[in-house]
Amino acid sequence: MKKHYRSENNCLNCDTIVTDKFCSACGQENLKLHDNFLHIVLHSVGHYFHFESKFFKSIVPLLTKPGFLTKEYFAGKRASHLNPISMYISISIVFFFLFTGNTQSNEKDILKEKAAKENTISKAEAEKAKAIIGNAVSEEAGDNTKSLQNNTKEATDSTSNYSASLISTKENGKNTSSLVNVGSLPVSLENKLEKVLDDKLSQQLFLNKLVSHLPKMMFILLPLFALILKLVNFRSKKFYAEHLIYSIHVHSFLFLFGSILIILDWVLFFLDGWLMFIGILIMLWYIYRSMRNTYRSSRWRTVYKFFMLALAYTFLMLLSGCIVVIATLYTM
Repeated sequence: MKKHYRSENNCLNCDTIVTDKFCSACGQENLKLHDNFLHIVLHSVGHYFHFESKFFKSIVPLLTKPGFLTKEYFAGKRASHLNPISMYISISIVFFFLFTGNTQSNEKDILKEKAAKENTISKAEAEKAKAIIGNAVSEEAGDNTKSLQNNTKEATDSTSNYSASLISTKENGKNTSSLVNVGSLPVSLENKLEKVLDDKLSQQLFLNKLVSHLPKMMFILLPLFALILKLVNFRSKKFYAEHLIYSIHVHSFLFLFGSILIILDWVLFFLDGWLMFIGILIMLWYIYRSMRNTYRSSRWRTVYKFFMLALAYTFLMLLSGCIVVIATLYTM
């Protein structure tokens, strides 16, 4: 259908002089405001399928041609493909949505279950205390008082002896307590960890919060991954921005392929182990192949860089994972 352009040459969006059909400053098309319904619908559908075309021109090479999108981006062919950051964000949202569908439970239900459990425990303890008090009242007052005095004296003596032994041990520079490994963890962190490990509901809440922090952790690791690439390829003339774009494309593939694996696992659950094994092999091959195509190194030099990259990135992931775990424990 023929488009109806305005006769005026000022852009309605940024007020720049329009010399052709599109504004040279903001890119808005200089169309008339009052079009009929059919024209508006067709125009909108055209924009949608234009996006669809860019989507498939980006997703298919991302899956099948390692390193292709990175080379296209720095060759100047950017309008035909999705913006790398926008594509990464979209794919990561889908991946973490599917991932949390397997691991995350409803937090409100967990809190309700925890409150009910605590209420049940408190009632049971109250009944137990009531029974103990009833038995104590039924006994003779004189014997009960005498017994209490004896027990109190024994407990006091025992506590005094134990405290004295602890003080003596600390003075000698030794700690014989086997319940808490002092020095391995801060006391506050150790208490929170014990609380989580002792309660299944707390474990589930901890897991939910931990999973919710993973997208932030991965987004922070992106520039660090690019920095490692820059260090591993120190002889390369590529700028840091090129390593960053490559890093974004690689992570986009990993999240997209991971989403496909999760869906396949739901359908082919009886092949769970094989899917995971084959998926890891494909991911490793993809990273190797994309490095070979992007940095143009020899086969064995690429293998060497791949292992250096994997070693450094694994260390960073473990370090950042520990930080996220500690932060999650302190925010529970």
